[in-house]
Amino acid sequence: MAEGGRSPELDFHLLDCPICLERLRKPKSLPCLHCFCQECLGTYITKELLGKMASETLFPCPVCRREILSFNPLESKDKWAEQFPTNAIIQDLIKLKERSFEPLYCKPCQTKGNMTNPAKSWCKKMDETFCETCKVQLHDNIHSDCDILDITGCCGARPKQEKSVPRCDQHDKKKVWYCEDHQLLGCQICVFKDHRRCEVVTTAMEYFQKLKDGSQLADIQDMLKKNAEVVDFIVKDFDEQLQNLVQNQETALQSITALRQKVDKRLNKLQKDVTDKLIASFKEEKRNTEASLRQCERLMNSMLNTMKSSVTAVEGNDHIETIVLYQRGQAEVESCKALITDMRKSYTSVSIKHHCASGLHNVNDDAMGKIIIKKQPRRIPGSHCHIVPYLLECNVKRIRKFSIKIPSDQNDCYGHGVVYLPSDQIVISDDRNNKIKLFTDKGQFLDELTIRGSPNDLCLVDNNTVAVAVDSPGGIRVVKVKASKLSLSSEIRMSNGEDCYGITHTDGEFVIGTYGGGVYSVTKGGVADLLRRYKSTCHSITHDTVKGDTLVSIYNDIPKAVAVSRLSANKRHTDMMKVGVVRCPRGIDVDREGNIYVCGDISHNVVQMSGDGTHARELLTSSNGMNNPMAISVNGDKFVVTNYGNNHIRVFGLY
Repeated sequence: MAEGGRSPELDFHLLDCPICLERLRKPKSLPCLHCFCQECLGTYITKELLGKMASETLFPCPVCRREILSFNPLESKDKWAEQFPTNAIIQDLIKLKERSFEPLYCKPCQTKGNMTNPAKSWCKKMDETFCETCKVQLHDNIHSDCDILDITGCCGARPKQEKSVPRCDQHDKKKVWYCEDHQLLGCQICVFKDHRRCEVVTTAMEYFQKLKDGSQLADIQDMLKKNAEVVDFIVKDFDEQLQNLVQNQETALQSITALRQKVDKRLNKLQKDVTDKLIASFKEEKRNTEASLRQCERLMNSMLNTMKSSVTAVEGNDHIETIVLYQRGQAEVESCKALITDMRKSYTSVSIKHHCASGLHNVNDDAMGKIIIKKQPRRIPGSHCHIVPYLLECNVKRIRKFSIKIPSDQNDCYGHGVVYLPSDQIVISDDRNNKIKLFTDKGQFLDELTIRGSPNDLCLVDNNTVAVAVDSPGGIRVVKVKASKLSLSSEIRMSNGEDCYGITHTDGEFVIGTYGGGVYSVTKGGVADLLRRYKSTCHSITHDTVKGDTLVSIYNDIPKAVAVSRLSANKRHTDMMKVGVVRCPRGIDVDREGNIYVCGDISHNVVQMSGDGTHARELLTSSNGMNNPMAISVNGDKFVVTNYGNNHIRVFGLY
């Protein structure tokens, strides 16, 4: 508790249970120092462990998610909450707050008939109030080791508290010592019995002064503030997602109703089926989003409260409370890191749409349309990389290597382009044999398609469609991938006649890189619009779904010349990488978090860098078989690489 008469008013937020948000009842403290009503904690533990094995001994803290071990796992789970220690300090604060609005009179004087003599002090141990005279004559002569609160002038107001030191539960002595080896407060007996051989044992006041004079408190307060900013971003984003989900639901329901009016009674059942699926999908996504939102809000509020309380405790020279809050802040910072790291894999924006059938000529099972659920990967702001580790910290391992040469090939294979489909199939463009080939990612050959022209870079149009850039003559070939078969869907000729090398697809149009260094947007009709011209061939292009930009590799070997460039929709460009660690770049791709992968043809490596270009590393080198790597395609935590003049490709995994 506070020293020097500091009012505890600012600490009364600690008296509310984070679960029910009401005043704490039978407050129980967990090892992570978060406190809950005994009943709320018991209900939470029972629900959290519902459906888990009977031998389960751990449960996560409702606020910081730290794993908590039960005192007696053999006890019934609905009894676990009773085993944790009752927080006596919180109980005293609640009792003090309840008394703070009552008239405070001297109890001994009341027994003598003077009912309105104002009290000046309150004995915590006796739970009685005294005027100054009765305190000296009656109380102090008998009780010399009590915690006395100065309540001068507190009739109807909150009392001010004098120095009050928590007592040891085991020895009922004041906790005035601190063991830095075990990070524990203890009384003199505890230190003598349990910490005689510890290297650093100081008084609590000395450790408080050490924290105050050093940078630890400022560092933890700064981390709490930064972490709270990240979680605040997530909370606001979840709020926006909930609003979008509600709007999606309303729009879809209106579309279903309007369509229903145009068809006959047979659509009653179909309408019910599709509506049920929409509402079920909405409820599931809403429930998941709200659960994540509540979890983040609890942690954010706890961190903000800890930060504010620690500032107040330092200002009031409250060494005990400062130490406790410092330790709690450390636990919350680590919990925030773990929470956000875990969230990164599933952090997506969800969209629920109603897709109508193109016509009503046949009233079949799809006549009422379909419910389409799309989840777009999203990234927590990169400015908070002190919390969110980049994918650049992942390790890489080779999963397998297999041959792409098939019996019908007349020449060795040059895999100039590759697409790793979401279905775990791999499409290869082989310019030496003028073919598009389809394999499973385990190496099983599925189909081939001979095309006109020399195929170069490949891109994904949708889950069942790819497009390939070709030269001699220049253009685009759109290929359907369905039921493990390849079929030519359409051919697009470049209006300017240039040979096409790099290719990507976005917003219904293609972006093409040419031999002469030009980058064009190309419509389905072949109309080309120049976006930018570079000084070397643009062998590969990809679309960054995180930022909505186009990434271009430029085949340069001149030191410090541009190797990778970013083009925005308004034709502005940013040089992302210079020639150096990568020489003569070819294949390029980007993962769901915006990290960029570049194949260095002459440097014999694959380099991975962050989306802003500030971090980069060699992911693979010639020691990993990267001799003249040509093309790369990323699929989740896996990617595939082809090599120039090599009949094999390699599949890798990130972990």
